[in-house]
This record gives sequence, C-alpha cells and structure tokens, in this order.
Amino acid sequence: MNKKIVIIVGIGLLLSLSVAADARIFIGFGVPFPYPYPYYPYAYPYYYPYAYPAPAYPSASVPVPSEPQQSYWYYCKDSRAYYPYVTSCPSGWVSVVPTPPPSGEGSAPK
Repeated sequence: MNKKIVIIVGIGLLLSLSVAADARIFIGFGVPFPYPYPYYPYAYPYYYPYAYPAPAYPSASVPVPSEPQQSYWYYCKDSRAYYPYVTSCPSGWVSVVPTPPPSGEGSAPK
C-alpha cells in the first residue's frame, strides 16, 4: 500500500515539474463537494422618479381698467387765455374742465 502512495506522489511530482508553472493538477480521491448552481439575485424593479407638482406661481395681476383720469385746461383770468398759449399768469391758474365745442362751431372750416 505504501508503494502505491509513493508511486502516485512520484508521478504527481514529475508531472508538476514538466507542466507549465501556472497549470495545476490534482490527483486525489474523495467525495466531490456539491457546488451550488450560480445564484443570480432577483432584479429589482425600476422605480420612476417621483413627479413633484409644478410650483404655484402667483398669476400676473391684470390691471383693472379704471375710469379715465379727468384732464383739465388751465385758464388765466388776467390775460383771458389758456395754457400753453400763455406761459405765465400773475393772478394764478384756474382749472377748467374741457368741454367739446358745439356741433356747429369749430368742427371744420367752410
């Protein structure tokens, strides 16, 4: 029995010296170890990114149309004329609401 072991070890040494340095040879007896099949983990599902609601911006305030501002003509009592025909008035200007001319007067030259 010892001769058989010596012969097997001798053959193994001879083969290991003659084979390239990176090759490996195993000579042995025994029960093979049960190696499990390769295990691949379960693929995780793809989760879509969370959709945030759009930020609420204040709406552009639309200016409310107001009544047109009252315009005035400025009258000078001393010179009996209106601004801009008179540039200065010593007695002070009088605010006058403009009135349209009567329909027959001043509309168009005849």
